[in-house]
Amino acid sequence: MLKQLKGQKGFTLIELMIVVAIIGILAAIAIPNFLQYQMKSRQSEAKTNLQAIKTSEVAFQSERGCYAGMTGEGVITPAGGTKTTPAAWGVGLPSVPPALGWCIVGGTFAGVFNDIGFKATGNVNYLYQVNATLVAPPGLYTTAVSCAAALGAPPALGAAGAGALGMNNFIAMASSNLDGDALAPNAGVSIWDASVDHGATDCTTSQF
Repeated sequence: MLKQLKGQKGFTLIELMIVVAIIGILAAIAIPNFLQYQMKSRQSEAKTNLQAIKTSEVAFQSERGCYAGMTGEGVITPAGGTKTTPAAWGVGLPSVPPALGWCIVGGTFAGVFNDIGFKATGNVNYLYQVNATLVAPPGLYTTAVSCAAALGAPPALGAAGAGALGMNNFIAMASSNLDGDALAPNAGVSIWDASVDHGATDCTTSQF
């Protein structure tokens, strides 16, 4: 029995160190990829909600004759070095009755998401807002043009005196600092946009 125990061999220290090193290498590769996939999954919220906002805006336009700007709702505006904290979508402000000047000369074309019948479900990771715009006929926004506008200064929600036809397009935006990195202007922020001409687009690819 004693001879059998003496004949058994275990792992040497070098073998254990090699195993630990291999595990460390695999973890170093896997963890960043996992975090990136996690961030991408959170971005799917922006894509889904912007598609819904676009649908709501188009329905609003078919009924009222113009698109409307929306006051920001959702998370707090992303800040440098501060990770966005998920926020519950509030009940929103009360909708504006049609008699207050939608789609007429001198109208402000600015409202809240309840006006177009949109309400996000559960907590959101993005700040959502819509800029109602008047652009030259035929009023088309390419993704490059709309992304440039979304990455620019905070939008006006709809200019007064836009004309009898009201606003003929819009840019819906979603912005968040999902990973909490430090920011230069618009750097490090995840920004998505949509307009009547195209669905949700990632304007800051690989930024979270």
